[in-house]
Amino acid sequence: MSIDHKNDLFEFRFHYHLDGSAGFSDKYFLAHNFMEAKDMFEYACNKRATMPTLDKVEKWNRWADRWEDIDFGSKDPFLN
Repeated sequence: MSIDHKNDLFEFRFHYHLDGSAGFSDKYFLAHNFMEAKDMFEYACNKRATMPTLDKVEKWNRWADRWEDIDFGSKDPFLN
């Protein structure tokens, strides 16, 4: 039986805050890649009247048992 790595799911954590809020919040998504997770985050945030300010995005490395930073860049205005 061969393993198809294209179907692997990864856990992404989006650390953000809303304008006027006292603290930060996290949203978690299981996705095949960062772009898919970003689309899920955007969809989840479209329900709010104010857009979140994204602090960082991390991907869970299950082999090293730790969160690793994702360089999401600032070119996308949705991701600040």
